[in-house]
Amino acid sequence: MLDLKTICTAIDERKEELFDLLCRLVRINSENFGYKGNEEECARYVDELCRELGLESDLYTPVQVEGFNEHPDSLKNRGLENRYNVTARWKGTEDRDMLMLMAHLDTVVIGDRANWTFEPLIGEVRDGKIWGRGACDDKYAIATALFIIRLLKDAGFVPKANVLFTGYCDEEKGGSNGALASCMKYPCDRIVNMDCKDFEIWHCASGGGSFRYRWHTEEPTDNARVTALVIPIVMEELDAFGAKRRAELERNRFYAGTVIPSTALRYMGFRAGDRGADLGAGEVDFTLYTDLTKEEIYAEYHEMEERLSEKLKPLGIVGECFEGTNRFFHYVYAEPDCDSIRDMQAAALEATGRELKVCGSCLSDLSVILKYGSPQAYGFGVGRPFYDYGGAHQPDEHIECKNLVEYAKIMAAYLLRVMG
Repeated sequence: MLDLKTICTAIDERKEELFDLLCRLVRINSENFGYKGNEEECARYVDELCRELGLESDLYTPVQVEGFNEHPDSLKNRGLENRYNVTARWKGTEDRDMLMLMAHLDTVVIGDRANWTFEPLIGEVRDGKIWGRGACDDKYAIATALFIIRLLKDAGFVPKANVLFTGYCDEEKGGSNGALASCMKYPCDRIVNMDCKDFEIWHCASGGGSFRYRWHTEEPTDNARVTALVIPIVMEELDAFGAKRRAELERNRFYAGTVIPSTALRYMGFRAGDRGADLGAGEVDFTLYTDLTKEEIYAEYHEMEERLSEKLKPLGIVGECFEGTNRFFHYVYAEPDCDSIRDMQAAALEATGRELKVCGSCLSDLSVILKYGSPQAYGFGVGRPFYDYGGAHQPDEHIECKNLVEYAKIMAAYLLRVMG
């Protein structure tokens, strides 16, 4: 039987391979613009790496998956014909798909390069960190999965059943199409989505999404002032709506005592006019976290629309409807003490002595992975928070090398425990 101590020693000795692979992945631009994405080059490269490892590898777009276009949770108008998933199968002694490791290929956009202190796609190790767009969201996970598979294969390990790895497209900007397609095409008993932060296990996915409310003047105007007066009126309605969502999440056994209830409704932007154009048009964008269903939320939106219509009519303003600007995420969860999570916690203690925190996530692909992939799915990773310097979606994105090495040891221990 393969010894974990031997594997952990090999990880320490070969860690430069892991760092180099992540650097190479970072250098490939795979920005997600929502309506289109640049994942193809990265997907083809990962497919090539999987074939070099001797894995059965499948390169496919979501729309090539049978039933995807008709699926109620497929998100349209995302340019999916040219966006690819890669799913590779490591055959076990029993030809049964038992475990899938998942990570997303796409990144958020680079943004204004003037905000970066280095080339965003540099893919470089410096000061004990690996720098570049995607380093901590989520290409570190792709590199770790492929590195661990290579290392275990080199050590002669054969899993007791099939292990699948999927690099999937269209995670950012509320996509989830790649994750949905991979779950539809390759159902497994267990799924570990390697997109998470700070050695946390995310067992619960918040519902909600990003939304917009728009309004316009009944008559043409040369002054955006009256358009702007609508903003506090809409905010009053949304503040009350958000307070109800906070109260609900504070009663939720998975979110009580966490930061999620306090951020149940976040304003993302306001507009009245557009720098001299469309002076009679305005909008507010916001993000919502909830444990209610889509039908329940939209019923409340409809009530707000009616109240706002009455408030705005005397101003000569026509209120429009609330609309989603990405998918509606389902509230769904795995029990925090399910077998798969307990196995990961045990693997971490055995490999590094770390106790893993189990908690709920905000909006994540767990929404479709748990619903359509496996009831024993969860997120586990070492990405960096949005609010940290160089964290996910931030300029100067990076990940700590020491965390990457520890993560690789935990994932190796998990594979040995579950698939040995």
